[in-house]
Amino acid sequence: MQIHLVFVGKTGFSDLESAIDRYLGRVEHYCRIQTHYVKAEKITASSQDSSVRAKEGERIAKLVDKRGHMIVLDRSGREFDSPGLAKFIEKLNDSGVSEAWMVIGGPLGVSPELLKSADLVMSLSQLTFPHDLVRLMLAEQLYRAFTIIRGEPYHK
Repeated sequence: MQIHLVFVGKTGFSDLESAIDRYLGRVEHYCRIQTHYVKAEKITASSQDSSVRAKEGERIAKLVDKRGHMIVLDRSGREFDSPGLAKFIEKLNDSGVSEAWMVIGGPLGVSPELLKSADLVMSLSQLTFPHDLVRLMLAEQLYRAFTIIRGEPYHK
């Protein structure tokens, strides 16, 4: 299985980018992983939040284009503990899913249309986190999931 991470815009924090790359490099020992960036809409005082989310959602949908299993991160989604996420990833892989697309929206989140089209809406927490930080958290949790699947000691 190949995992595709879809991020809206680039992160503005080089330290976070470095940490994300560190975990994604570790994930590459277990599966193919690719990061895709879609253009972020400019947010101004006169921007309509729904319009920003809709335009970014259209870009994401065009990129993913029904090519695999789409998982959208949103605080309203299904929560997993780390072993549960590992089981979910293992089940996807075992069921023959060749591509899993994991989407993290921009600062305003994702559009309702994108949430409706997702195969799974997943939450890392009920708390609201900056989207840049969620990228790091997801990268680390993917690494943790693969170590759990392989029975390696990282999760202990």
